[in-house]
Amino acid sequence: MKDSASIKKVLVTGSEGFIAKNLIQKLNEIGSYSIITFSKSQTIDELEQLVHDSDFIVHLAGENRPKNSQDFDINNIQLTKNICNLITAQDRDIPIVFSSSTQALSDTEYGKSKLKAEECITDMLKETDRSGAIFRLPGVFGKWCKPNYNSVVATFCFNIANDKEVFVSDPENKVTLCYIDDLVLDLIESIDQKDDG
Repeated sequence: MKDSASIKKVLVTGSEGFIAKNLIQKLNEIGSYSIITFSKSQTIDELEQLVHDSDFIVHLAGENRPKNSQDFDINNIQLTKNICNLITAQDRDIPIVFSSSTQALSDTEYGKSKLKAEECITDMLKETDRSGAIFRLPGVFGKWCKPNYNSVVATFCFNIANDKEVFVSDPENKVTLCYIDDLVLDLIESIDQKDDG
């Protein structure tokens, strides 16, 4: 059993989401991490203490299908700014990994908000010489994906299994996919090695 002082405390934001559930499960299986979680039901005041208590942050929280487009600003940009400010306020390097999207290069409201969140992270890393990485994720699929929400693969599988129509809006559009377990292993490698990039 590891000495409790040597166990890395990892804060996972968006802890109730698809990627976070898979990451937390794997971190628990490995057993060398103390997992701190932050979800949308918690406040920024609570987040301040969680950042203070953490050794590493995996920032997975965000909005991709809001009822109100202002939620892109609140949950993608402002939350990321708050996390960056809280890291900067610490007298130590708390590395951060941020999950962005290949949509950051698109002209959609979601894409623009992810790009602005990326800029918050890169500005903070440059200005403070802290450690971090941004993962621009393509379509992630695997266990706990929600059909008609966060995965075309889950949607197709659900529709096929339930004798529903499978509809392709643009057959010329190529979709890049990433399996969740592969992503989780890459995230854990970043936690262990503190790779920048």
